[in-house]
Amino acid sequence: MIDDERRIEQSKIVVRWLFAGILFATALYLRSSGAVAISLPVIVGLAAAAAVANVSFSIILRRGAPVWLRYVTTTTDLALASALIGASGGSASPFYYAYFIVLVSNSIRYGMRMAVFVAIVFNVAYVAILTVQPPPGDLTPEGVRILAFWGVALYAGYLATRFQRQARILEAYEETISTLRERLRAGEPR
Repeated sequence: MIDDERRIEQSKIVVRWLFAGILFATALYLRSSGAVAISLPVIVGLAAAAAVANVSFSIILRRGAPVWLRYVTTTTDLALASALIGASGGSASPFYYAYFIVLVSNSIRYGMRMAVFVAIVFNVAYVAILTVQPPPGDLTPEGVRILAFWGVALYAGYLATRFQRQARILEAYEETISTLRERLRAGEPR
């Protein structure tokens, strides 16, 4: 279990490097084309924060994979995404969909509990962004975005939990088959 946890968190580090690189390049491109008004120091600062987080998480994983780390890494990912979204237009940011990547990747790895955790942290972070940078006009579209996020969170959590349950059943069948094979080889009666 601990090795699985460590492997999961190490894979998140690899994905975080890749995703941070893609977001960094995209933010630079959108900034240079005038599509988003985000300053270069903010882009570099967020990329540096992601790098520091990744290095820190790698150091922690050398000693083990404590259960709390999954929540810290997920919260860090959501905080970095929120900072990028807030700095690039708030509710009009093209980076809003980064939230979904954090949600789906963590839900697949950890199941329903993590999906609900991500949805709650998203709710707090996104409402904070909307409070600091209120969108013009009616807030109904923002409410729909939040409800849609919750819908995806619950569905992704359900699918992950179902998959994990099926994997445990398959493991139990494999253990039973292995035990029966050993008994047959040993010549034991059924």
